[in-house]
Amino acid sequence: MDIRQAGDTDEEGIRSLFRAAFHYDLSHEEWEWKYRRSYLGSSSFVAEDEGVIVAHYGGFRMRFWNQGRTHDVYQGCDVMTHPAYRARIFARKGIIVRTAEAFYEANPMEFIFGFPSERHARLMTLQLKWEPHLFITVLKKEIAKAAGRSSLLLRADRGWERMGPDELDRVWRQTREGRDVTIDKASPYLHWRYRDNPRGGYEMIGFRGVIGRLKAFAVIRVLGEELSVLDLCVPRSADLVRVLLSLEKMALERGVRSISLWMNPADRDFSGIQASGYAEEKGIPYTLRVFEGSGIAAPLFLERYHYSKGDYDAA
Repeated sequence: MDIRQAGDTDEEGIRSLFRAAFHYDLSHEEWEWKYRRSYLGSSSFVAEDEGVIVAHYGGFRMRFWNQGRTHDVYQGCDVMTHPAYRARIFARKGIIVRTAEAFYEANPMEFIFGFPSERHARLMTLQLKWEPHLFITVLKKEIAKAAGRSSLLLRADRGWERMGPDELDRVWRQTREGRDVTIDKASPYLHWRYRDNPRGGYEMIGFRGVIGRLKAFAVIRVLGEELSVLDLCVPRSADLVRVLLSLEKMALERGVRSISLWMNPADRDFSGIQASGYAEEKGIPYTLRVFEGSGIAAPLFLERYHYSKGDYDAA
């Protein structure tokens, strides 16, 4: 069994393993987006048995923001073992455990985080020293008609080309001051994660005031009659209720009947969104593994991480 860092020539083997593990295809374009064009870089390790890739552990490099400091971390992705090898033991450790340990050793980081299934979250805690998981909180609202006076609404601009990087970065800098632990979502991140994602369908919506200044923005995805808010950036200086009303009006004009988003109950905007008619639901697990020297402790991350649906969906 050979456990090593993946290279360009491993693409077909990794994509074949992905098909066997998850029963759908990872396209060439998506593989390139993940492992060759990530804005801060990616890493990928494989386990190979007689020339066949039978396990894989991947991750995007990320920057997190916390109280004026940035932190170097990874988000795990495409963790998989071929079905025929899942019960095999190599040197008293499972193949994916050995592959994960090689990934951690090769990539210095403060912590690694992810959104596993509940079963895999428990296994990661037992086998890979990850923290016991918590669950995402989902907020959802059924919308039948637009509420509020038209004078309260902000002008909604649709399209990535309508928002310049300087505008996005200004709104993001103002927004992040009110967040404790968050991915640093400056324009290079937003463009790579959403605009340049080969899966497509991620729309940028900007909210402007009377004089046209960008006050807030959202990244959305519409599937059927549901609009998912992947990211929502509303500075303290903006009116959250006006942003939500403007988003609901736009959704109704497009035939959407419900809006959903992820938000940590510890976030400053949580109560305001609930007061606007959004009901709380239990979502999927999230967890992390912290490494020596990390500037963010596990309890702080788990309690205060400002997660959004785009942190998971676009990955």
